[in-house]
Amino acid sequence: MTYSELKLLWRSKLETIYDQDECDNLFYLTCYYIKQWGRSRVLFEKDNVLTEADEKAYSEVLKPLLTQKPIQYIFGETEFYQLKFKVDEDVLIPRPETEELVDWIVQDFMGKRNIKFLDIGTGSGCIAISLAKNMIHPQAYAMDISSQALTVAQINASELNVELHLLKADILEMSDVVVDENFNLIVSNPPYILKEEAVNMRQNVAGFEPHIALFVTNNDPLQFYKAIADFTLLNLQKDGALYLETHEEYNEQVKQMLQEKGFSNVVSKKDLQNKLRFVKATLQ
Repeated sequence: MTYSELKLLWRSKLETIYDQDECDNLFYLTCYYIKQWGRSRVLFEKDNVLTEADEKAYSEVLKPLLTQKPIQYIFGETEFYQLKFKVDEDVLIPRPETEELVDWIVQDFMGKRNIKFLDIGTGSGCIAISLAKNMIHPQAYAMDISSQALTVAQINASELNVELHLLKADILEMSDVVVDENFNLIVSNPPYILKEEAVNMRQNVAGFEPHIALFVTNNDPLQFYKAIADFTLLNLQKDGALYLETHEEYNEQVKQMLQEKGFSNVVSKKDLQNKLRFVKATLQ
């Protein structure tokens, strides 16, 4: 079988799940994972015949793809903010929009030293570790309710040579707890999806990614944002900043809630898809 034939095979197998562009993208991602070939190299090799070992390697990726398992979990890794992170089914797969949140913070804190920050609901640690890699002598803290997620975050921190202080806690039980009053920055991308919305979600998300990182436990999509806001009021330095990622439908509600709780300079920011995605607030 040639690489051209293999690409057509993948399209025929996956077309009931993904559109053609997605099928091709999955194929090219797998080529890079197995052969370290970019798209141009794949096109150059298109008429070459695969070895038996390569056919087996591609088959071992295609088989779980047909169950709609995310390719990041199949590979066991993904790229985020130009860094490679280990991911498994204990942590949410980092999204491109979250890279935009990280970049907003990096730009705001450019040149500042010794920033002490906390990432709430850290998962793989992608936000905390990416920030730490782009700050000068930071003190990086990360909180999660999941011991398994914290294990993944610690592996990623070690692999990327970042000192990350891990805290196991449920933010819903931390609204009135003082952990440290000296954080300069608190950031979070918390759950906000209502459980009844799961029926409308793609199987590769709802069927594989950890529900604890996706869904609110009651019928209030602001449940976690309120708890984070209360915690932040007790643990953020004056003139410190809170950054949140939100669903576009709840962005204005989150903004209004923060204003009602006494935060200052509350502003929203759109993502590259022109959707209201982020909120920043400060304490005076």
